[in-house]
Amino acid sequence: MTNASHIYWHFQMKIPARRRFTTLVKDQDMSIELFRKYGSSYIKDAGFPTDSLIQLAIQLATTRLFGKQVATYESSQVRRYLHGRTETTRLVSSASHEFVERMGLHPEPSDTDVEGRNEKIALLNKAAWAHSRYLMAASSGYGCDRHFFGLSMLLNDDENPPALYRDPVFQRSKHWRVSTSTLPVLLGFGCVVDDGVGIGYEIGPDDIFFSISSREKYAWTDKLGHLIEEALLEIRMLIDLDSSQTPKSKL
Repeated sequence: MTNASHIYWHFQMKIPARRRFTTLVKDQDMSIELFRKYGSSYIKDAGFPTDSLIQLAIQLATTRLFGKQVATYESSQVRRYLHGRTETTRLVSSASHEFVERMGLHPEPSDTDVEGRNEKIALLNKAAWAHSRYLMAASSGYGCDRHFFGLSMLLNDDENPPALYRDPVFQRSKHWRVSTSTLPVLLGFGCVVDDGVGIGYEIGPDDIFFSISSREKYAWTDKLGHLIEEALLEIRMLIDLDSSQTPKSKL
């Protein structure tokens, strides 16, 4: 493009818009959860990609909250490119589905069922590395969502979108009931749809902060905080029991 120039906008918030904004703010419910049982040091020592394990705990927790897996967004950075900002990392995959389905909607005892525990840890490992590969691809510009958005912007006002964009599965896959992002400074991270949740998190060496938001009418934030802690502890129990059964090298 040649002869490009900045476009400057001037906005005035009208009274109806201000009222809607005020109502939206009042309808927000947010809770802060501090998980102290472990953080990045433990996850790295266990041999898992840090962000991926946290995201799988969120997947397990939100599946138990909603009773099923729902479209989940994670913000990934593409700042390595000029003017690059974000791309979508999609959390729902065949691998994550297999993991959360095997874990179930309620915790199961894992101390005696060796075969079941081995299956769960294998699925956890598979799902974690699948997510890590997707995150790296999205950060390198190989995600799909910004491309879909760009193509949709090429339509003229009087044109109908292609059949793919009208497909119910495609539309459901972009209804982000779970919206997540790591936060360098823990602040609020809001939900992007009315029936969804927003989860911001910061991973320390020995703890993890979570900022959980939803519409107040659903009263989901405290329950989800409990479910995330439950999922993180359940995953640690799997890893610790698996480690205790692995023969130590005599070298």
